[in-house]
Amino acid sequence: MISKEPSAARVAELGIESIDLEDLVHHRASVNADMHLEQVQQMFRSLGVEFLAVEREGRVVGMCARGQVGFVMSSRYGFAIYSNDSIETLMIPRPLVIRKATPIREVLPLALLRKDEEFKQDVVLVDAEDRLLGLIKVEVLAQLQSRLVSEQLEALQRQHETLRLQNLELFRANNAARQSQGLYLGLFASHTLGVALLDERGGIHEYNVRLAELLGEDDEALESRALTSWIIEAERRAFLKLLESHARGLPAPENHEFTFQIPARGPRIVRCSLGYIKETGQICACLDDLTEQRALERNLIRQEKQTLLDTLVGGIAHELNNKLAPVMGFSELLQEEADAEDAEIIALIIKSVDEAARIIRQLLEMSKPATPSVAPYDLRMVAEETLAILRFELRDAGCTVETRFPSTPVVVVGDPGQMKQVVLNLAINAIHAMEGREHPVLGIELRAGAARQVELVVSDNGCGIEPENLGRIFDPFFTTKGPEKGTGLGLSVCLSIVQQHDGDIRVESDPGVGTEFIISLPVDARASIPGTAAPMGRPAQKQPAASGARVLVVEDEIVIRRLLQEILSSKLGCRVEVAGNGSEALDVLKQGHFSLILADIRMPIMSGTEFYLRLRETRPELVKNFVFVTGNPSDHHLDPDIARWKVPVITKPFTIARITEVCGPLLFGQEAPMESAAGPGSAVPH
Repeated sequence: MISKEPSAARVAELGIESIDLEDLVHHRASVNADMHLEQVQQMFRSLGVEFLAVEREGRVVGMCARGQVGFVMSSRYGFAIYSNDSIETLMIPRPLVIRKATPIREVLPLALLRKDEEFKQDVVLVDAEDRLLGLIKVEVLAQLQSRLVSEQLEALQRQHETLRLQNLELFRANNAARQSQGLYLGLFASHTLGVALLDERGGIHEYNVRLAELLGEDDEALESRALTSWIIEAERRAFLKLLESHARGLPAPENHEFTFQIPARGPRIVRCSLGYIKETGQICACLDDLTEQRALERNLIRQEKQTLLDTLVGGIAHELNNKLAPVMGFSELLQEEADAEDAEIIALIIKSVDEAARIIRQLLEMSKPATPSVAPYDLRMVAEETLAILRFELRDAGCTVETRFPSTPVVVVGDPGQMKQVVLNLAINAIHAMEGREHPVLGIELRAGAARQVELVVSDNGCGIEPENLGRIFDPFFTTKGPEKGTGLGLSVCLSIVQQHDGDIRVESDPGVGTEFIISLPVDARASIPGTAAPMGRPAQKQPAASGARVLVVEDEIVIRRLLQEILSSKLGCRVEVAGNGSEALDVLKQGHFSLILADIRMPIMSGTEFYLRLRETRPELVKNFVFVTGNPSDHHLDPDIARWKVPVITKPFTIARITEVCGPLLFGQEAPMESAAGPGSAVPH
């Protein structure tokens, strides 16, 4: 049992808001709820207090009063009857119990607005677990209330004096405002644009908050500088000439765009709207940052160009593949009958066709929309094909390429087209960074990373990246290049693609020495790369004759019809009939049954897909042995449909081996190997 008187001096020197309720505690004595009244009466006598807290198991359950206990125990009769009763029977009905965290301004009305006998009762103070902290006398709280009222009166007096001074200052300010009204006609502190009043040399006389935010400077930096110090040097003279024209009343455009070099943000495109204020002899400049808007506009234009390019590349690829197909096919047929010397020359023709077809496939991969296609692939091939695409850029830049690849495949799972886009973007950035270098070197390395990780490193010996820009290079629209060389979206797209592949990308750079971008990707050693089609020029495997099975070839190119007719008849022993489009093919099918149908996808009058859908409705038994032939293996609009139909696809230029590989099993009642419209070796998703 501990008693404590509150320190009056300590409470008096503290502000009302800073008073700790525990400092107001009168005493901390308590009794157990099971204690007999006789024992409680003895405690009251020994402690000399009027109220005691009642606890059970260490938690406050109520409060008892000395007067009530004394009244019950005052007579012999009462003492004899009630002395052994527990104090719980005489607890005060509604004691005021407050927690320590309760603000003092809430405690005062709770304690002082009680009525009758409750007003005289002490206040019980507990902690968050209802453990007793002590009892507070109501007299102490009443003194605090008086003090609070006194402080409030003093505060009102101070507010009254402040208001009087403010009114006086307002009168003076209104008088000054009338004198300087012309000065602020064009300046609005809350304007959404950056506003500044300039002299003829660009010196800043007045400005608003938005201008400081736009320029990334504080007030002190703006007061002693000219606006031209943020404009790049190549455009400063034009800006000063514009200011001079406005100041002299000469014809000049009101709006003009300049490039500002903003600390920590890089070059920004800012539109400056200028106007002359006669009252002050100053030029009002309104500045608006258009960098993101111009980047979006350029991106939209680029997307429109890309859409046009996709369409053109698809059509050109179709036509080129149509022309390459007969060169490839007839070369293989001639190779079988040629002598050794001629066969060697024909092999060179086949190799050239193979390389041309590979270039077309690479162009199609880069031009088609990025539709993720998850499959195992060799990361070495992605790097090598990217370097092949950049062959001319690297030669023009006089750039030396250093590659370090392992001798075994580096198998990762993802979309090789998207990863090629990442490597291509990083390599182009490296070429730009090495402009002006005497001996530019582009490095691409594949090395082991952390556990089950591989690192693809693209490095250069270019200008490097400044330390203050390293943390922002992956931000959308952030770029240190000029507006003609980039929008600041390339690296943000690279980061997004790498993260979609469960990887990470980081950068290490030394200004003036060079930069390294390190891409970390998970390696899947259990995955295997899907087998590719038979290499161009490989002799076709011997297939058993199909005993004169009837085959219908639907193709609008006469030369390709002739080629397919020759391969199917000479290699598979088929009787081949031809049609120039789907409509003609429907007429031919009326002449009898066909064991196999090969149809080009893109044909006039009726396309191959329209022909296929018509057969599904009218002759469903024929679609079981149906094969598509296409010269545009990236026609992504058809990929989902062909995958759903489970129809084999032969891409042009094709080999004899590919024709026999697909058509042979169908003629003999087997399942043909599938190939998507994306090109040889790509599995169609089911």
